[in-house]
Amino acid sequence: MAANPSPIAAIFDMDDTLLNGSSGRMLFNWLREKQMLNRYFRRRDIPQVILAALLYKLHLLDPTWLILRMGRSAAGTDAGEMWAISRRWFREMLVPAINPEGVKRLKWHRAQGHLPVICSGSSQFAVDLMAQHLGIQQTICTEWLIADGRLTGELRQPLVYGEGKVYWMERWAEANRVDLASSYFYTDHISDRPLLERVAHPVAVNPDPKLARFAQSRNWEIVAWR
Repeated sequence: MAANPSPIAAIFDMDDTLLNGSSGRMLFNWLREKQMLNRYFRRRDIPQVILAALLYKLHLLDPTWLILRMGRSAAGTDAGEMWAISRRWFREMLVPAINPEGVKRLKWHRAQGHLPVICSGSSQFAVDLMAQHLGIQQTICTEWLIADGRLTGELRQPLVYGEGKVYWMERWAEANRVDLASSYFYTDHISDRPLLERVAHPVAVNPDPKLARFAQSRNWEIVAWR
């Protein structure tokens, strides 16, 4: 009797893919609206964070600096408080920004028997809430480390970015006996090229200009989820 085939994963990036926008920018804006920005960012760091986000959008900065800075800025924060703030922010700002086309594609993959997973450089305070909302059981994200109930300011390495996504996805696929080479991956950004090249079905979603050109050169599927 032939062995059952390994499951195929439907891997979704979150920011600007399942979500219409960047969760990091949305959190920054939400904290500013609620007058809580100085609670989580030192005043002198705020201009640097704004500039770094702009440079990343223009492909002029590797965002790992920004990710690490945001993690360090939250050092000492009570983890329970962070989850409470995140749930409120998610409910008020992120739920309305969930991309309906992404939800349709997720439903299609489930109908095919594929295993959905979110793989994102954002933290568990956004990714896990998104997964719970969409009924996705599997997540890979940049984990903000916690000790004695408080954020340490350190992040699990390697970060879930670029080659880091391949590192964590390969470990996850092996543990779950998933056929990564036959899987799907949806993302918007050229930084995800290593994982896009690792799967059988790479899909560029609302791609940035660099990814759009590269996807066209490879005849990858390009979709507009706006």
